[in-house]
Amino acid sequence: MKAKTSHPKKQIFLISDLKFTNKNPYPNTLDEDKRDTWMNDGMRDPIEVIKHTISPTPRTGANGNIYIEKQYSTIRGSSRINYALANGYDAIEGIIIDD
Repeated sequence: MKAKTSHPKKQIFLISDLKFTNKNPYPNTLDEDKRDTWMNDGMRDPIEVIKHTISPTPRTGANGNIYIEKQYSTIRGSSRINYALANGYDAIEGIIIDD
């Protein structure tokens, strides 16, 4: 899914490489004037992510479950990712944010 805003650091990310929050991309609980309109108009801004180093040794979480590490975590744009998945996209434009 492409963003309309041009950015020198914009790149394409596979959604499978992203950790993101699973949420409704168009919350019906908001007033109409406060809802995101990008789904009708197209995605204006790229998502924002931070990059991680994946550990070479498997890490375990609660109850000994193996923790599945992802290359990137989404800082802004989880709802855009959910929309992209629901509409058949496997990649999305974004930028890496330096902390």
